[in-house]
Amino acid sequence: MRGPWALLLLALAITASFLASSGPVQWMDNGMFLADASIGRYFSETLGPLDHPLYQFFNTAVFELFGTQVLSLLNSILLLPLAASLYWLAVNLGAQRNLAMLGAAVAVLAHAVFWVSTKAEVYLFHALFVIAAYALYFERRGSLGAVSKLLLIGLFTGMAASIHQLTFIVLLPLYLRLLMEQRTRLLLTLPAFALGFATAYPAMFNDLDSGLSLFQIARHYLTGATPFESNPNWEGSMLRFDTMWHEKNSVALLCLSLLGPQLLGLLCYPKDSRLRLVWWALLLDFIFAASYNVNDRFTFFLPGACFAAILGVLCLRQWLGNSRLASSVLLASVFCSPAALLFMWMLYCAGLVPLPVHAEALPYRNDIHYFMVPYLRDRSAEDFARYYETSAPAGALIVSDWTPMGALRSAQAAGALQGRSFESCDNARDLSTYLKGAGAFLPRMSYCDSLTMRYKLEKLVVGYQLSSK
Repeated sequence: MRGPWALLLLALAITASFLASSGPVQWMDNGMFLADASIGRYFSETLGPLDHPLYQFFNTAVFELFGTQVLSLLNSILLLPLAASLYWLAVNLGAQRNLAMLGAAVAVLAHAVFWVSTKAEVYLFHALFVIAAYALYFERRGSLGAVSKLLLIGLFTGMAASIHQLTFIVLLPLYLRLLMEQRTRLLLTLPAFALGFATAYPAMFNDLDSGLSLFQIARHYLTGATPFESNPNWEGSMLRFDTMWHEKNSVALLCLSLLGPQLLGLLCYPKDSRLRLVWWALLLDFIFAASYNVNDRFTFFLPGACFAAILGVLCLRQWLGNSRLASSVLLASVFCSPAALLFMWMLYCAGLVPLPVHAEALPYRNDIHYFMVPYLRDRSAEDFARYYETSAPAGALIVSDWTPMGALRSAQAAGALQGRSFESCDNARDLSTYLKGAGAFLPRMSYCDSLTMRYKLEKLVVGYQLSSK
């Protein structure tokens, strides 16, 4: 494959992410990440399963330096180093330069990768360090010795682990290989890991002061389990193969990341030992993500989607050979995922194909658009916040569940909805002060049953206004 086409396609894929960004007002966790960065708190107060210490530190620093608009584009910006890491990995796995760039372009346009790139989310930043660790292991051209590599791999592992617990799943094959090759020298990764994990230490010290042991802190961070609660949390959601059929919509959403050469990357067991190591990481990530009983399991497959793209392009090249037709097919394979999903979106819009949507609809948001076709920009959270900017006067209270709360808080961090107060449905108690004043509003009844029993609901264009019974 010759010419600048692979580089051009990669550049276009990254540019498309900037154009499809969801902006500084986003739903649910994504909006919360944007809002939390505006608080100016660089370190987590506790090391829980939803705390991402290095990501929080990095997000806060970006907000302080550049503001919310740049922060909302951060994952699109991070596609540049992600593509470089994927290129580095592919070249070290034996791919020619143009083929390596093509693999990076396929990865960027994979559903999970592209979706996360348009939101404020942890997984893309996390994947950078995971992919870099694998690429570094396969590097044979540099002057780094075995000890230097182990130290850097340990550092990348610590940084990845201080972003997300998925690190210990995806890097397991690499560490098993290193254990067989390096044996006791693998212990050199421990001090480097400790350095990379440094942003988590303030939270760890706070937890130690509260009476938790190191084992309890580690278990809490990895699974959410705590001695203070009997709730199994995320421990009870892992490896739930028994729920996969019931949650088939979420599993199907994950499988969208396999449209294109990625499917070959998962199904073709490589003969080369280097490729097999990456394939095992891909397989473990796929099994974990598919069986993890959460609605957004597709985001957990982001590193796996990247590995699948590289392996799939290499497999496709091996099957097709080096003809001009083969090069054309390889170039066309970059568009498999967006073309298939956009075509399905067109059929859905035309009423020709029924697709499942969430039973608890959100104002302004079309779930099929939002989840299935990230290549089309979605600004529904911004439209939602703009409505309440005009309908809820200053001094009003807006009570909502977690998903709208992300939109409300990120909108306020971006300068809108000033003077309005927000409260979660679970924490809302006596609203009489607001009912007698500027008013209390409820965007949707879902997940807020206690309020609907305590107050009268007056239907508005979006949501309800609460009043005393």
